Amino acid sequence: MGDFAPIVENEGVVSRSANVNGFTVGELSFPAGHLQAPFEPDLPYLAVVIGGALEKSFGRGMPLGSGAGLTMPAGATHGARFGPHGARIVIVKARGRESEVRFDRLRRLQGLALLARRLASELRASDAAAPLAAEGIALELLAATARESALPERAPWLWDAEELLRTRHGECVRLGEVARALGVSSVRIARAFRQRHGMSVGEYGRRARIEWAAAQIAGGDRPLAEIAAEAGFADQSHFTRLFRRYLGTTPGRFRAFQSR
Repeated sequence: MGDFAPIVENEGVVSRSANVNGFTVGELSFPAGHLQAPFEPDLPYLAVVIGGALEKSFGRGMPLGSGAGLTMPAGATHGARFGPHGARIVIVKARGRESEVRFDRLRRLQGLALLARRLASELRASDAAAPLAAEGIALELLAATARESALPERAPWLWDAEELLRTRHGECVRLGEVARALGVSSVRIARAFRQRHGMSVGEYGRRARIEWAAAQIAGGDRPLAEIAAEAGFADQSHFTRLFRRYLGTTPGRFRAFQSR
């Protein structure tokens, strides 16, 4: 069979999308500097940026870089301006399953990029299992979004801790170092990460390093060993094992999918 998510191009915007058991899942690639005219979505949806950057406009600007997610209520009029390198966005939209997607307000999210990249890869797959796999990942994304939305807003220092771990992708940052940088106790930070992300600070840092590496692999042709080393993995086999754990495939196969 061919790809189950066919490619459509319209005014420079390239999209792959498919309907899977009541959901529309898709990936949209916007060119550099593209302006999206204001519109009202007819259904609520989740959008995750997996490459590039953009600014959503709702009367005021909301910048979104790679790795950022956004819940979009139905009827929320907005437009967008895309950055100098364009942007790639994965979306999950309810179509016939609206009761399962309760995005009643605009909300920014983090930590969904790896799942979104897995979904983008499935949209390029050509085997019979791709629709089922895509539906499963869509449900994982919605579950993670629902869990995140049910939690209290992050304390400012938690945002700072997450940003520190994401930006220092080439280092194995220790919990004590995060605590000293923010002036917050290690115990409090560990508890907050476990509550919000269901994982330790170290695991969050490893996931952030793999997320950065995946973005580099998808966005160019640099040698995989070079990317692994820059992400802080001296052992190529360790990098490959973790990459497969988070994205369900090897770095080489992931790159091959992205080039299709």
